Amino acid sequence: STMVHPENLDEFDEMERLLGEIGVSEWTVDVPCLWGRMKENHSLYLPPEVAGRYLRYGFGGGFHGGAEGYGCGLHLCSVLPDGRVAKCAFYADTSVGHISEGLEECWKRVRPVRLEELKCKGCAYIKDCRGGCRFRAELLGDPRGKDIYKCHAFDR
Repeated sequence: STMVHPENLDEFDEMERLLGEIGVSEWTVDVPCLWGRMKENHSLYLPPEVAGRYLRYGFGGGFHGGAEGYGCGLHLCSVLPDGRVAKCAFYADTSVGHISEGLEECWKRVRPVRLEELKCKGCAYIKDCRGGCRFRAELLGDPRGKDIYKCHAFDR
C-alpha cells in the first residue's frame, strides 16, 4: 500500500515500474483522510483534484475489491490493536464488536454497501470505482454521496 502525500508525488511512475518489474501482484494506492492524527498533520493533505489523479495508480484490486453491485470492502474488515473489529480501519470509531465475540459474529454486523444505494449510481464509471471510499464520502457530509477524490481519478 502507498498513501499519496505531497512528499511522494514524483515517485509514482518509478514505484509502478519497480513493483511491476519485481512481480508485485497487488498495489493499493490511497489518500489519507483528514481524520485522527491526520488532523494534526495538514502538511500531508492534498486537495481532491491533485490527490485523486494518483488513485489511477495501483493494480490488482483483490484486497479492496467487491462483487458485482457492491462497493469497496465487501470481503474486508479490520481487527484493531485493542481487539475491536471494524468494517475498515477508517471506521475504528464505529466498531462492529470485539474479537472476543468471535470474528464471525462481528462479521455478521458489517453492512455491505450496495452501489444502487449511492447517489452517484448513474455515473458511467460506477462499476469501475464502486463508489470510492465511503468514509471519505461521510467526511464530506453524506454517506451515500460522492467520494470526490475517486471522481477525480476518473476526471469527473
